[in-house]
Amino acid sequence: MATIGLVIAGLAFLVSILLNLLQLKWRKEERAARAEDKAEQKRKGDEREAEQRLKEQAAPLFFNFDGTPGPILVTGSQHSSQGPFMYLWGLVTVVNLTQVPMKITPLRLLMAGEEWPVQSISFHLKSNTKDRSDRISLRGNDKEDYELHFRFSDNKCATAEGELWLASDNRAEQFSVPVRFP
Repeated sequence: MATIGLVIAGLAFLVSILLNLLQLKWRKEERAARAEDKAEQKRKGDEREAEQRLKEQAAPLFFNFDGTPGPILVTGSQHSSQGPFMYLWGLVTVVNLTQVPMKITPLRLLMAGEEWPVQSISFHLKSNTKDRSDRISLRGNDKEDYELHFRFSDNKCATAEGELWLASDNRAEQFSVPVRFP
């Protein structure tokens, strides 16, 4: 009888050890699954953060005043009464797709890949053309209509398609907008 008791006690001990080993294995698998879930959530959070950052750093959009994309058509022209200059301009709509305000500054004009000598580039509010700015501000999720003015020397007026390079304070990189002169 004592032998049967010893055998049962030994079996109970082995079963207990096996159950403890199984519990250790299950806990280890559970911890690994939790760690994997946590890593996945962090990755998704990082992706959302990066996506949000990209949205906040989006360049403003430039359209012709009639809403058509493509090169900004510079169709207006007038000779200056104050020196040997020619003024060329086109009507544009500038759209800020971000939630935050941004300042936009024209930098240079490239024609056939080379910098073209421009005396000045400025924006004039379409609603008040006397309001002239070398740099414009747009509120978040806003758009505004402007006359985009270029002042050239009479002998160096642009007459082809080129790129207007601009900067905005919401992004480190400059961006370009195609323009077409008469």
